[in-house]
Amino acid sequence: MNSRQSIRTGTPSAATTFTTELGSWHLQRFPARKQDPLQAWDAADELIHSWLATQRPQWQAPLLINDSFGALLMACHSELLTPPPVVHSLTDSYVSQRGFQHNSKLNQLNLQLSALNLLQPLQSLPPSIDLVLLKIPKSISLLEFQLATLATTLKPGTPIVAAAKSKLFTPSVRQLFERYCDNVSVSLASKKSRTLEAQLKAVTNAEPANFIDAWQLPEYGLEMRHHAGVFARNALDIGARFMLQHMPAAGANRVIDLGCGNGILGIVYAQQSPHSQVTWVDESYLAMASCRTNIDLNLPHSEAYQTRVDDCLSQQPSASADLILCNPPFHQEHAVTEHIARQMFRDAKRVLQPNGELWLVANRHLPYYASLKRLFKQVDQHAQNAKFVIWRARG
Repeated sequence: MNSRQSIRTGTPSAATTFTTELGSWHLQRFPARKQDPLQAWDAADELIHSWLATQRPQWQAPLLINDSFGALLMACHSELLTPPPVVHSLTDSYVSQRGFQHNSKLNQLNLQLSALNLLQPLQSLPPSIDLVLLKIPKSISLLEFQLATLATTLKPGTPIVAAAKSKLFTPSVRQLFERYCDNVSVSLASKKSRTLEAQLKAVTNAEPANFIDAWQLPEYGLEMRHHAGVFARNALDIGARFMLQHMPAAGANRVIDLGCGNGILGIVYAQQSPHSQVTWVDESYLAMASCRTNIDLNLPHSEAYQTRVDDCLSQQPSASADLILCNPPFHQEHAVTEHIARQMFRDAKRVLQPNGELWLVANRHLPYYASLKRLFKQVDQHAQNAKFVIWRARG
C-alpha cells in the first residue's frame, strides 16, 4: 500500500479512533490527510452519543443535521441500539457529504445501511422523521433557517437533541430554540460542551424566502441576494472589495471563481469581460443557490454561465482554465485551518493552462506565499493594504 492509499483508507490510530458508550469507529476528516491535527468529531458528538446510550430511542427515521464527517451516523448503527430502517442526513456542505460517505465505507456501514437519504438544505424534508439530532452550526442565520424548516415540516412534538460547545449556547441561540420549540432544556456543561433537548412547535410562517437577505453594490449596478449561512450575507466583505479594486484585465477565455460564495468576483469579471466563459464553484449548496440567483439577477444571458458544487476543483478537467479568481476561506465550520486554501492552490495549478493565472486575495498574516511558490514558477504581490494582499501566481 502506498502512502496516498494509506491516507485514504487509513490504519486506526488514537487520532482517528472515535470511542463512546455506543462503540468504536475509525473516523477521518475529508479529504483525509496524513497526521491531520484536527479530529473528525468533537465533544458535542460524544454528548449526543451519551444521550442515545441513555435514552435508547425506538426510532424509525432519524434526521442528522450538520453531521460533518459521520460521527452521528455511527450511532445509528451501534449494536446497542435498534437500527432505524432509514437515516436522513442534512448538511449544507458537499465536502461533509463526501466525508459522510468516506467514513461510511471506512467502517463498512455501506454494507449495513438499508436506506441512507442525503439531503440538501433547500430540499423538502420527509414528514416521517421522528427524531432530530442537530449539531449547532456557527452561523445563527443557518440555525434559524434549519429550525424553521423543521418546525414547518415535521409533526409538532417531534423531539430534537442539539449539541455544541458551551460558548455557542448564547441567549440568542436559546431564544431561537424557544421560538420554534417547546420544553427547551439545556444540560450542564461537560467537556466544555452542552446538549439541548426540546420538542418542535407547529409553525406556519417560516418560508425559505423569509431567510433571503439582499444588499446593493451601486458602483457596479448590482443587487446581491443571499440564503442563510452564506458568507458576507449582509454586506460586501472587505477582502472581496479590495480584490474588486484590483481585478485582472478583461479578456480571459475560461474563468473560474473558486470558493465563490455569493459569486461577486466572477459576476464583476463577467460584467467587465462579457465574452468570457465564467464558472462559479463552491462546496456550499446555499452559496451556490445564492450565486445562481445573483447571476440571473445581474448578468444578461445568464443561462450561458455555469455553477458547480465541488470539493475545490476536484471535478474540473486539467488545463481547462485561463484565469482563476479566489478569496479562500480559512475556517471549516468551527475549525481554523489552512488546508482548504492549500488544496485550492494545488487544484488551481492542475486546472490552469500552462500560461494561466491564479489571482488570490488573502489576509496579510496568512502564510500563503510559501505554499504558492512551491507550486508556481512565478508568484507576484499585485497589491496590498494594511489588512490584505493580492497574489498573482502563474507557470
